Amino acid sequence: MRAALIASLVAVASAYRSWIGVDTRWATHPDRTAQWYDENAQGRLPELAQSMTTVVANKSSIVKLECMGCPFRVRKLHAEPEEWQEPPQDSSLLLNFTIDASTAALLLNGQPVAALAPMPLHIHAFQVNANFTEMHMRKAIDLQMMDKSWNLGTKYGKFELQYEHTVVATREPGKSWIQFDVTGILYPYAMHKHDPKGYYELQAGDQKLVQILLREKAEPHELSIEDVQLVDRKDRAKPYAMPCGRLAMAQTTFKPLEWDDYGKIGTWSRWFNLLWDKTGELFLENLIYLPVVIVVVPALVLLRWMTRRQQQQQVALPTENDAEAALVDSEHQDTTPEAEYVDREEKV
Repeated sequence: MRAALIASLVAVASAYRSWIGVDTRWATHPDRTAQWYDENAQGRLPELAQSMTTVVANKSSIVKLECMGCPFRVRKLHAEPEEWQEPPQDSSLLLNFTIDASTAALLLNGQPVAALAPMPLHIHAFQVNANFTEMHMRKAIDLQMMDKSWNLGTKYGKFELQYEHTVVATREPGKSWIQFDVTGILYPYAMHKHDPKGYYELQAGDQKLVQILLREKAEPHELSIEDVQLVDRKDRAKPYAMPCGRLAMAQTTFKPLEWDDYGKIGTWSRWFNLLWDKTGELFLENLIYLPVVIVVVPALVLLRWMTRRQQQQQVALPTENDAEAALVDSEHQDTTPEAEYVDREEKV
């Protein structure tokens, strides 16, 4: 089934290529080897993509973040299933930081990170080989491969990111650092198969993070990128201490494994969402019985009310025996001891 899916994606990519007249074979077919370059390009190897590529000055930049020690997914044409390369080659994650002028927000691979959208914010990134070429980078940019609108299959695997997002204020008004630290990668399909390689934490001491200096203008409200840096974690920009003693920063940590469809595991909000959802499912599953309930329940209530009313009426209405008993009792009550004494005297 997965082989058929990959084949269909290749077919879609081919149709897309023929429609727009742009080559997409680079994204689906194997890279050319060193032997090919020896035979066809006099051994001249292609230029490698830089770690940071400016797409539009002050508006959009692509970061090729080295993924230290990460497992590498091998996706081959018409091959099923995917394979983990052993040992894994050096790889990088493609991070597209772009200002969205319509919302004055900084997007990372199509998701808002400044201002940061509410959790859970799922962000995905393509994994590419470390020797990803400048030509391939330009083609990926031209086809908007790193935007969330991209829906064509490629030979590049995609991972969900576990990350730490930090906003660090500066002493200069309107400027702040946005620090994005990828702390792990997750491949949900492998996790469902209980494959330990489906989750990997980036704990290498020389692992780098991205920090972007943003400038915010009030009137009219707009953002611009003043600087993009790849730095070691220990060399990140540090927050200053405010007069109250607190650091001028805000940090958010996101771990996909701590969340499910109902919310963050272990929270009251998730419990409420789960209860509400299951109650709704139970109601919908038994919806066919609703007309019966609507008819039967009121009928039973009415029947019980009528039965109790009849019982009360039977107790309240006097019978013929009750009338005779009441008459005898009244006659008996009229014959008092004084009346009996007077009657005796008259007889004497």
